[in-house]
Amino acid sequence: MRKNALCALCLLLFVAYCFSQKYATSQEPLVQFVKGDIVQKTAAVKGSGEDSSLAKNALDFVVQNAALLEGDRDLAALAVAGILSYPATEYENSPENVTELFKSVFYGIDDATVRISVFDKLALFYAGKPFEGTVNFVNEYLMQKIASAAPLDGTVRKSVEVLGKMGNGSSFTGLYSILQTRIWQDVHPAVTETLVAIADKSLNNIIDAINNADLTELKLLFQIYEKNDKISSTLRSEIANQMLNSAIIISGNSSLSRDLAEFQLDCAKILAENQWTRASELGRNYFNIAKVAYEVNFLSGEQFAEVIACVEVLASKTAVRPLAEYMDQLNKAQEGGKIPDKSVVLAIINALGALGDKSAFDCLLYVTYLDYPEEVTSAARNALTRLKW
Repeated sequence: MRKNALCALCLLLFVAYCFSQKYATSQEPLVQFVKGDIVQKTAAVKGSGEDSSLAKNALDFVVQNAALLEGDRDLAALAVAGILSYPATEYENSPENVTELFKSVFYGIDDATVRISVFDKLALFYAGKPFEGTVNFVNEYLMQKIASAAPLDGTVRKSVEVLGKMGNGSSFTGLYSILQTRIWQDVHPAVTETLVAIADKSLNNIIDAINNADLTELKLLFQIYEKNDKISSTLRSEIANQMLNSAIIISGNSSLSRDLAEFQLDCAKILAENQWTRASELGRNYFNIAKVAYEVNFLSGEQFAEVIACVEVLASKTAVRPLAEYMDQLNKAQEGGKIPDKSVVLAIINALGALGDKSAFDCLLYVTYLDYPEEVTSAARNALTRLKW
C-alpha cells in the first residue's frame, strides 16, 4: 500500500513538473522581460518575434524611464529592439496612437540609431497605411533642425530620405528651404531627389513658391523640376508655364536683363518641346517681351529665332497677327537699307508658313519683291504655297 502511494505521489510530482515547465516555456519571453534587467529585456524582445506584445511593453518601459536613464546605451538598445519588432497590425489598427508612442521614444532618447530606426519603421508602416500625422511628425522634426541651424547628421539625412517615400505638399516648405538657405550642402542632392519624388503631390506648393519668387529663386526651382527626367512632361510643362508667367511679370515690374530674357527662353523651350498649347495667350505675351529683349540686345538673333519657333507652337493661330506685323517691320527695315538678321527673318517666314493662315499672304509676298538673299525669298515662296485659303 505504502509503495503504491509513493508511486502515485511521484507520478503526481512528475506531472506537476512537466506542466510547470511547459507553462514556464510558454511564458519565457514575458517572464524574462518582467524579471530581467535591461539587457535581458532586450534579449526577450529580440527573441519574441514581430507579433509579440513585448515590443509595446519595451517602448512603454523606455518612455517611462528615459529621463531617469538619460544617455544609457542599454536603454537605447532596448528602444531599437522594440521599434524593429513592433507589429504592423498595431499601426494599422491605430496609426495615431503608434505614431505618438514612437514620437515619445524619438524625443525621449537622444540617440541617432534610435531616431533613425523610428523613421525607418514609420516609413514602412506608412507604405501599408498612409497617415497624415506620421508625415507631420517627420516634417516638424526637420523644421526644428532647420530653425536651430543644427549640424547635418544622420537624422536629417534619414528624414529627407523617408519624406521621399511618404512626403506630400506639407513637406515642400521645409525641404525647399534647405536649398534656399544653402545649409547642409552635402544633403542637397538628396533634398532635390525628394522634392522631385513628391512633385505631383505638392504642385500647389510649387506654384505658390513660383508666384513669390525672384529670378534667383525661379532659376533654383527650374534646376529642381525642369532638369530632371523623372518628372512627367505634363507636370514639367505645368511648372514651366507658371515660371514663364512669373518671369514675364518680373519683366514688367523691373528692368529687363539678359539673364531674365534667357531664363524666359529656357521656360518657353520646355513648353514648346512638350507642345503645351494651353499657353496660347502666354505665348503671345511672351513674344512681345522677347521682341523688346532682342531689340536691346539681351537676346541674339539666333536666340530670338528660337523664341519665334516656340511662339509658333505655343500661341498657334493667335501668333499669326503679331508675327505678320513683325514681318512687315522687317520688310520695311530691309527696304530702308537696315538689313535685318537673316536667322530672324527666316524664323518668321517659316513660322507663318507652318501656321498657314492666309492673313500672312501680303507680308510674305512682299518678301519676294525685296532684295533679300535667295535663301530668304525661296523660303517666302515656299511659305506662300502652304497658306490655306
